[in-house]
Amino acid sequence: RDPSKLFSSQKVNTWSTAITRYKSYFDFHSLYSFYPAEFVNMTEIEEKKEEKRGGHHRVLSSLDDLSMLQLVHDTAPAGVTQDVKLKELEVVEEKVLPKSSLLILTETENLENKDASTAETPMVASLSDIDFTFNKLKVKAWDRKKFYSDYIREGLEERGVKISDYTDVIMLYESPSSASSETSFQNREKYRFHDWPPPKSTRSKAILGPCKYSMMNGQSFPSFLRDGAPPDGLMEHWAETIPGVPMPRFVKTIHENDLVNAYLPVELIKHHVNDPDTHYHLAGKDAIHLMTQQTTRLLPDTRTSRPCVVKTTHSMGSKGIFIIRNDEDEKEFEDFLAESGNPTFVVVDFVDIQRNVACHFFMHPNGEEITWFGSNENLRLPDGRFSSDSYLYLKDQKKLKEMQIPFVEEVVQYCKSLGFWGFCGVDVLFDGFGKGYLVDINPRVTGSCPALMTLEIFRKEYGFEVGLFRRTGDINYYGTCEELIQEVKAYNEEHAGKSRVVIHSMFEKEPGHVRMNIGVYGFDMDECKAVLNRFAQKTKANGDE
Repeated sequence: RDPSKLFSSQKVNTWSTAITRYKSYFDFHSLYSFYPAEFVNMTEIEEKKEEKRGGHHRVLSSLDDLSMLQLVHDTAPAGVTQDVKLKELEVVEEKVLPKSSLLILTETENLENKDASTAETPMVASLSDIDFTFNKLKVKAWDRKKFYSDYIREGLEERGVKISDYTDVIMLYESPSSASSETSFQNREKYRFHDWPPPKSTRSKAILGPCKYSMMNGQSFPSFLRDGAPPDGLMEHWAETIPGVPMPRFVKTIHENDLVNAYLPVELIKHHVNDPDTHYHLAGKDAIHLMTQQTTRLLPDTRTSRPCVVKTTHSMGSKGIFIIRNDEDEKEFEDFLAESGNPTFVVVDFVDIQRNVACHFFMHPNGEEITWFGSNENLRLPDGRFSSDSYLYLKDQKKLKEMQIPFVEEVVQYCKSLGFWGFCGVDVLFDGFGKGYLVDINPRVTGSCPALMTLEIFRKEYGFEVGLFRRTGDINYYGTCEELIQEVKAYNEEHAGKSRVVIHSMFEKEPGHVRMNIGVYGFDMDECKAVLNRFAQKTKANGDE
């Protein structure tokens, strides 16, 4: 990107914003960009270094003719704003940029632009106006009154957006594809996502996710569904099963003059609620190291340290993630790159993980307040793998929030500096010593958020304390959608006040085979798991998408 565009979306008024945006540009495009060696124009010296080193590398950046400034944070007690000082570092020619909070400038005096004859707008009025304070993030719990589209409406009003300027405001929960030509939205030239190989069917992308989120959409704005409405009986099931949830409205067309709150940026949509370039940047795994140092160490290649983890920057789900332990793993990764069009990727340390925790929140446009929906955890199975089910324990919510808030604060601060607001999910992994690593940032409504909201409603209504939510893996019901709804209804009537099953989304893949997202809520986790396995069964031998 053109560096000047980093400042085009809004006037830069504070050093914190300027620093983060300069830092984003230089780190993202110079320090953390990865390319296969054959695509990089290197000097003879660097070519020899790469030949000797082998594997993949990151591009080095010269500090010639640049001033280098570093932010130094002073420690402060909880609830007290942090003081931050600006320190100039020695510039060493041909040195690799250090991994730190940096502001790189050609001439520091340009910050004050005292030449009245120039038309350029100064970034700050004077150096004495620099404000290095960081206000403590305000966190409030979800009130069970507002739903997804209600928060977007409030945010647009706070930002001063005239909704009447648009034909409609649409909530889009379907993600685009760069590998399939059969999805509702394709990103071919811009905002490419790494969803190779393409799915066998696009119905899961078009129905399961969008319906699941639409259940908690509210009524301020309609939700987009490719078919124009959920499968028969699903909305009636929601209304009957979850007390007080307003039923959503749906549209099946997005017009040119619609304003769209997109799950992920879409190439052909003209008006996004958030800047699509910023949204795409935040969705990349190469943005994580710009937000925090509380993450896995970035490596220069796949040979320096093994085992290591390679992730395509804009992968979908669990696609594009490889653990490199040996040359055979390296070969598998190289083959994937060749088949999938050489997507961008990052290489990070492998960490032995004991806990896998995710949280879900809404960032208000002021960047100083979030609404907290809760946390879920994927537990380790006896064979050492992590379960794909989301375990929801209300008794653990306070502790999980305390564990994750330090990571969330850095994410919110970074998003604020780029003018991004809205829903977000953060994944944090913890090792055996309790050290946390921020490994994934999802700038959108995230998978288990509707289940957490459902459990909170059931806590108020029935006193339920636990929930188990399944959206991947064994999510098959062998029967019709109508039979599934009737069987769930019978269970809920028989176990009223004790436990409850919710079909968050579903579609009939073929006659007699239903795919779904489903949750079980109640007082006992073992009972919830037994009930979940009764309804959501393993894939039969004939396979599935």
